[in-house]
Formats: sequence, C-alpha cells, structure tokens
Amino acid sequence: MSVLTAGLRWLYETEQPDNAWQEHHGLLLPEPATNRLYRFIPANDGRRVVVAVDVASIEWIDNGPNELKTPANPLESGELAALAADLGALGFEVTSTWGGHPQTTGSVGLARTAHPSLLAAVDRYRAGCLDHPQRAVFCDCDAWRAGFDRVVQPALTPAV
Repeated sequence: MSVLTAGLRWLYETEQPDNAWQEHHGLLLPEPATNRLYRFIPANDGRRVVVAVDVASIEWIDNGPNELKTPANPLESGELAALAADLGALGFEVTSTWGGHPQTTGSVGLARTAHPSLLAAVDRYRAGCLDHPQRAVFCDCDAWRAGFDRVVQPALTPAV
C-alpha cells in the first residue's frame, strides 16, 4: 500500500475511539525512497483536510556572508501539481494548492471533510487535558499521553 493510500484511508475510513485525541498537525508518514514526508491533516483551518509533502532531509546552499541559505533539493517543479492530480485521480476534489517548488514544502487542500470520529479526536485534543486544564494541550500527564496512544494508526504494508 502506498503512503498516499494509507494516509487517505486513515483520514476518511478509519474509525477512531471516542477516548482518543489527535493533534491538529495530523499524521506524518515518511517515504524514504523519495526523501519525502507526507502529512495528512484532518482539520487545518476550520474543517479543511490538507495533504502536505515536505522534503525529508534538506540540503542547503551557503550563499555567503549575510545571505540566506537556499535549499539545494527543493520540491521538484510540478511535484505539487502531480500530487494534486494523483489525489484527483483517486476521486478526491482538490480545492487549492500552496507552496511547492522552489520551496521544500507544499500543500493540497481537499473538499471532503475527514471521518467524523477523527474530527472529534481533533476537537478533544484542542479542548486540552481534562485533568490539568491549566496545561491545555501542553500537558504531559499519563492520562493525556494515553489519549494519543489510542489513535488508530494506518497499517502500512509494502507496495506490490
């Protein structure tokens, strides 16, 4: 199963327990062969689903004193458009894209909302720790950490 398929199944088909919480940055799945990380974000701004692609290991060009470094291995030209096309071919309506070449990250917004149980898990995360409300989402107690452990993760199997 591809990383893209696994992430989409997680976003749209995976039932989450009602005592789990998922932080809003979503799920990160690496694709080492291509030096990419894919993020599957269930609720970015409002309820928009976002699939993001990042360069996993960035190499930098030193442009000299007082100059910003630039990435030597940014996303390829057309890579974000290809991701959007792949998502569209899988039946997911793309609403927007941003970032991409010559940067090291790019994002694709999707029209369909994530699975209701995943959105509920994000809402529970945003509500913060019930045992220590003053710590909000930054709590480190056992009960708070246990909620993250209850999130059902995708089962990644090698592509055939």
